[in-house]
Amino acid sequence: MIMKNLLHIINLIRNRGMIMNKALKVSALLSGAVILGSTFVPVTASAAKYKTINWTESADIGTMDPSKTTAAIDFNYLQATGEGLYRPSKTGTPELAAATSVDKSSDGLTLTYHLRDMKWSNGDPVTAKDFVYGWQRTNDPKTASQYAYLFSGIKNADAIQKGKRPVSDLGVKAIDDKTLQVTLERQMPQLESVLTMAGFYPQNEKFVQKVGKKYGTAAKYTLSTGPYILKNWNGSNNKISLVRNPGYWDASAVKTPKITVQTIKDQNTGYNLFKSKKVDYTTLSSDQVKTSKKNKAYTVISQATTDYLEFNEKRKPLNNVNIRKALSKSIDRETMSSKILVGSGEPAYSFTAANLAKDPTTGKDFAKVASDKSATGYDLKEAKKLWKQGLKEIGKKKVTLQYLTDDTDGAKRSAEFVQAQMEKLPGLKVTIKTVPFKQRLSLSETKKFDIVNSLWGADYADPSTFLDLYKSDSDFNNGSWKNTDYDNAVNAAETTDVSDKAKRFQDYAKAEKIIQDDAGIAPLYYQSKPSLLNTKVKGVVSNTVGAPFDWKWAYKK
Repeated sequence: MIMKNLLHIINLIRNRGMIMNKALKVSALLSGAVILGSTFVPVTASAAKYKTINWTESADIGTMDPSKTTAAIDFNYLQATGEGLYRPSKTGTPELAAATSVDKSSDGLTLTYHLRDMKWSNGDPVTAKDFVYGWQRTNDPKTASQYAYLFSGIKNADAIQKGKRPVSDLGVKAIDDKTLQVTLERQMPQLESVLTMAGFYPQNEKFVQKVGKKYGTAAKYTLSTGPYILKNWNGSNNKISLVRNPGYWDASAVKTPKITVQTIKDQNTGYNLFKSKKVDYTTLSSDQVKTSKKNKAYTVISQATTDYLEFNEKRKPLNNVNIRKALSKSIDRETMSSKILVGSGEPAYSFTAANLAKDPTTGKDFAKVASDKSATGYDLKEAKKLWKQGLKEIGKKKVTLQYLTDDTDGAKRSAEFVQAQMEKLPGLKVTIKTVPFKQRLSLSETKKFDIVNSLWGADYADPSTFLDLYKSDSDFNNGSWKNTDYDNAVNAAETTDVSDKAKRFQDYAKAEKIIQDDAGIAPLYYQSKPSLLNTKVKGVVSNTVGAPFDWKWAYKK
């Protein structure tokens, strides 16, 4: 998410930061959440009346290749410049975008999308073949897309990703330039929401092959079909521009001529820039939250994002379940929330984020139904007991572990708190390594860590957006945790029980409890984002899933 995870924010922030974003994966905050686009008022005046919006993010762009991105921050830019069959509405629900209508077969397994007239920013028409190419490219094992797993359920996607079938066998077909047919292997309750994600965007085959490996690495190696066109990004600079796309099919809805986005890792810098009216948006540190709550610009942005720890089970002693349980139970999440996060997170006792999905039988929040504090709650006495037992099992009296995290202010504060908590376990020394967001994702994916602070922001509103990540064969399973019962529960939700909402959620609840009991990961907090947003900026939509922000309808007079 995610590491969806601002996935996967303090990283994200999604994120879900995110992570994704999802690694999100991503790229943190509490009650009083506000959907920024909820008070949008249509404006019909000339675009000349609208000013440039100056935004900030906590990390640089990772990639603009829709097949390869994993970070929530990247999803912001991709959603600003791209358009899939569906796009989240102002209220977050998927609505048809690149498609004008869809025909469904009686069994629900064949979907025929009728495409609207659209153009790429280089003038080429967008056709059904562009969707076929983009989807095939994302599923091609050579692309190594971590988000290809979202295609599971589309005909032959799983087999293609495993190299057992050619990409041409994927269940997507261009009937003609304006008609796209999609064939499913099974019902996919989350499909409409999933189709809003960047991995399902069309891709211009001629352009991608022309630029080759440079695709998505700089503004000149990208094309737009969305509200904005990316400018002034050379692949490594920390200030970019999004310029209104006059060729966008819904250009009349886009009022802002330009959005500038700069990376601000130091929240004090962002705060000072906002106070001096040089930026219109910035996230806040815990100290800044205390002094900003009475400011009319203060808002808390809710996100379906979980901040958590991954344990590298390829490295000893983290392959020992008692060691992992001890580490998790040594962390006082309540104190972390009230003293360290201060408005940027609520204690998490499940991997699946709160405010994501409801149990269809009871109507209760899935995360609350599935969480088990006896497994993930703070208990130092029990933690020491488990630690002692674990040390005995591995034959050691002392252990040193490295804690990998981002180099943002918030991430550093959280790491120092967790370090102090864990070092209450006798014989344990924890060192902290801080690196830029992009490097943290790389080190995670290549399994070069002991413990890594990760963030996952939900890509869509369903428990599977979290729980699919830790199946044994998942590309996002950076800690290499494996549990057959967990795999079976998730697989049952996606196959035999997919049509039964109650059984499906029971399967996911079972999987959630298994990963908690086995300390496959250690959830820390559900993230939200305390921020300052210029009151003159209207229409920014904040999404709890997928891309954290959508600027399509944003404007500043």
